[in-house]
Amino acid sequence: MAIVGLLILLVVAIIVIATIARGNDPTSIDLGWFVIRTNFTGVFVAGALTLLLGVLGVMVLLSGLRRNRRRRAEMHELRNRAASKSTTGAPARDSSSVEDSDTTRAPQNTSARAKPSHAEPRDADESFDSAPRDH
Repeated sequence: MAIVGLLILLVVAIIVIATIARGNDPTSIDLGWFVIRTNFTGVFVAGALTLLLGVLGVMVLLSGLRRNRRRRAEMHELRNRAASKSTTGAPARDSSSVEDSDTTRAPQNTSARAKPSHAEPRDADESFDSAPRDH
């Protein structure tokens, strides 16, 4: 496959060299409201630059699509992990044994050193319950 690629590049190089060396014939391109007067080499170079920009645009588009697909897959995986962690890692709470007053209070900090109420929460689960409450 590499040999075929090298042969194609060699043919392209020969065509480019021949076009630039012998493309001095005057040419004009009439766009209706605008006329471009150049030689055949100018038309060839303009076409090559247009093709190069088109290929570059397709590469950037494909790169963005790949990045978005990886990002969606990562988000899907993280959501699945979070869902499986919340269903298997958290103890089930019996709603009949929970008192009404317990649902309005913030969870108690069981660590040896209590953190001040204005400190940042340690994880996302504490972020909603970290605001100071009146007891």
